[in-house]
Amino acid sequence: MGCPEVPVIRFLNIALSHAAAALLAASLVASCVPAGDSSSVPGRSPAAAADVSVERVVLQAYRSIGDRHLNTPDFRKMSQETYKGFASADPALSLEAGDKSFMLLRDGRQVVSRPTPADPTDGRAWGGMLAELFAASLDASPVLQQTERGALIKGAMLATTRQLDKNSRYADPEEARDNRFQRDGGGGIGITVERTDDGRILIRAVQDGSPSAKGGVLAGDQIVAVDGEAMVDRSLADVVHKLRGNVGQPVTLTVLRGGNRELAIEMRRGRIIPTTVTYERKDNVALIHLTGFNGATTDTLVHALDRARVEIGRDLQGVILDMRSNRGGLLDQAQSVSEVFLGDGVIFSTQGRHPDSQRTYKSGSRKAAEVPMVVLVNGNSASAAEIVAAALQDRGRAAVVGTTSYGKGTVQTVIRLPNEGELILTWSRLVAPSGYTWNEQGVMPNICTAKVADPGQLAPAAVDANKALLQRWHAERNPSQQEVVNLRKICPPGEETPDRDVDIAARLLRDPTLYAHAVRSGSIEQAAAPR
Repeated sequence: MGCPEVPVIRFLNIALSHAAAALLAASLVASCVPAGDSSSVPGRSPAAAADVSVERVVLQAYRSIGDRHLNTPDFRKMSQETYKGFASADPALSLEAGDKSFMLLRDGRQVVSRPTPADPTDGRAWGGMLAELFAASLDASPVLQQTERGALIKGAMLATTRQLDKNSRYADPEEARDNRFQRDGGGGIGITVERTDDGRILIRAVQDGSPSAKGGVLAGDQIVAVDGEAMVDRSLADVVHKLRGNVGQPVTLTVLRGGNRELAIEMRRGRIIPTTVTYERKDNVALIHLTGFNGATTDTLVHALDRARVEIGRDLQGVILDMRSNRGGLLDQAQSVSEVFLGDGVIFSTQGRHPDSQRTYKSGSRKAAEVPMVVLVNGNSASAAEIVAAALQDRGRAAVVGTTSYGKGTVQTVIRLPNEGELILTWSRLVAPSGYTWNEQGVMPNICTAKVADPGQLAPAAVDANKALLQRWHAERNPSQQEVVNLRKICPPGEETPDRDVDIAARLLRDPTLYAHAVRSGSIEQAAAPR
């Protein structure tokens, strides 16, 4: 039985009719599926995965690219680059690409020649031809025979994905295991670790309810050993690897507390899903930081909102949803997070070459939270974060504040490869309720904080002045690259997360008239107004 193909958006995914949703995320948390965990693919041992040939991996990759990539691929050109990546360790090997055949040479002498498929879009045929050339190259090259198989696969796959688009990529087995943890959770102890400038491994955060929290581990503790093995001078990746394990497995974590007190803390690994939602009260406003979208995000968000209602009560003036520098996550979670705040209607749609990629996602009938809200974004807000921001803005549910977002408006499907690596493959475009796609362009805020000198001086007239720019932004359908550059100059994307953004958002929520003007300026009704 083949590996499942699970659609995602970079750091984001979409559920197909017969596939479960999945996630890629950028953060590294010390609680991932272990390298030796064979449970990730039933019946497959780690050794078996390591023995997988480069031919099998590339065959599956080419088949998937031919079936699913957003654009129709040119496998003639791609095959030449894939071969170069595969054979890069042996400069004596070369590939002579003719109109009707590809000839493999070593030291200028022919090794083998294979006819090229007639159809440059037939991934199966071109992958089969490449597999034959790879096998012949291995037979002819002692250099390739001595090269680690994973390196050959990585060279071929990196060269392949460079021919596609900037969001398609290859994750080797180690990175893919971390990716699968981020989207699915896995066995760990529930801590986030970091390396200091002086080389120490410190615990930056301890997840509530995790084995570490129950065992008394504290943020600020220094890790000195895991299961009696010293971690001093070890890489961060080594420490993370040692902390991974199957759920229920025992582990002893030795930490240094306060610089002089050494503690050995015994615990059993639990199932960990990284925390993506944190709540804090800011006077009578609920400030909710949303750092990513994984399987627990919506439930945790709902709990945070419930907590705010209890703590603030009837004095709750609104919610600030801070998604600055949120790189994305699960597509189904982007949908369900939006549904927390939206009534019935379109949230987003997707358009691609494959029939399954053409879908419209709507909010359900559950009662939506009606509290006023502001969404914060910046130039590092991408994918799932942009879905939520665009939907809430278009539907007139929230004012978006900050700077123009990243512009990651495509969906990726994650294909599990035979070697346990992953091919992250772009397969559709995202479309906002008003009909524009923000890929490359980004989501433009209702209020560009880079242009607000004094939050206290915000007035309805100043907010309304941005209305025409938002209408122009939402009216774009297929802007040229230069048009995209010009649009993004209107409110240049920033990477900072200044406190003044929060102050401006709070100012809107405390002034109903100002808030109403800001929300209306970016809604579908305004975007569709005659100009």
